[in-house]
Amino acid sequence: MKTQGFDIEGLRIEDDGPRRNLVMAALVAAVTVQQLVHARDGADAQGRLRPILDAFEDEDAPLIEALCARLEGKTQRQKNLHPKRSLAYASWVCARLGGWTGYYGKPGPVVMLEGWFEFQAAKRGVRAMRANDDV
Repeated sequence: MKTQGFDIEGLRIEDDGPRRNLVMAALVAAVTVQQLVHARDGADAQGRLRPILDAFEDEDAPLIEALCARLEGKTQRQKNLHPKRSLAYASWVCARLGGWTGYYGKPGPVVMLEGWFEFQAAKRGVRAMRANDDV
């Protein structure tokens, strides 16, 4: 929610209604980014994997898998070892989209946010292409 993320404190909207709506939308996105950060290592302490549907729509899974296929590298560190349709799998994809190489530590919230933005842009692009096919 802060400067490196959504920069809520930098808002210059005087009207309460629109400002409140924007803050709530940013909060929802921030929760999604935190879910991605927490899922990056895979299973929780009880050994459970969170499903992709915790943070994404069911229709997002094929796009996430297609992006993953393009983002995986040749080394073991550059491969997504998480099961498909898990939040950890999607988290890996968002981290790579955000600029994480697979080396030098774990991706944090800023990298996940950038990757989430990139995923949203790709999703809009796919929707635009599908809309074009209908014309």
